[in-house]
Order: sequence, then structure tokens, then C-alpha cells
Amino acid sequence: MPEPESASDRPQVKYPFEFDGRWVLRYHIPYTVEHDGHTHQILATIFAQPSVHGRIQVGREGQPVAEYDDLTPGDIVEITGDTWRVAEVEYRTRVVLERVSVSEKEKSGESGAQADEQSE
Repeated sequence: MPEPESASDRPQVKYPFEFDGRWVLRYHIPYTVEHDGHTHQILATIFAQPSVHGRIQVGREGQPVAEYDDLTPGDIVEITGDTWRVAEVEYRTRVVLERVSVSEKEKSGESGAQADEQSE
């Protein structure tokens, strides 16, 4: 009988909540991501007025790194060096992100991000 796989035997993933290239950020549930030796916090908020839109805040070790506001489907965001497209925004429920492939980034010229990025 094979031995059970231990946590240290499994490949480490940057986004433990990503499934099939999609990452569902639940409304007001903080996510923690380890990247380049730092702990990042990601938080999604969704608003109804003037129309449904989202906000994603990214912090590193308690300090703000980026904030993406007025997010609607099709917008592009960058989180810990990875590019994502907003696929859905559901009021008080979730923001769904889809991973953007390298070829898509090259075609679009990586435009559309609304981050207030600070140098690391």
C-alpha cells in the first residue's frame, strides 16, 4: 500500500485557491499569498452604486502595495507579479479572476491595469 502524500511532498502553489486558471475572491474574505519571501494579503470588496463594481486591495506585510478600484469584467489586474482578467463581479458575493496567458499579455500590451503600485 503506498504511503500517503505529505504536505512537504506536494508542489508548492502560489495561489492555493486557484482552480483551472480561475481564482474566486470571496467578498471580504482575506487571502494570504507567499511570494518572493514576503506575505501578501488580498482583499476584495464589491459595491452596488452607481453600478456593481469591485475593488481589490493588495498589501505586503501589513503595508498597502496596490489597489484596483472600479473593477468590472474585462479589467486587468496584477497581483504578486501575475496578470489576471476580471471575469465576474457579483454584488456582496465574489470577484472571479482568470489567469491571463503570456500570449494574451503580449497581444494587449499589458494595458488596462489601474494599480497604484509602489516599488518593492
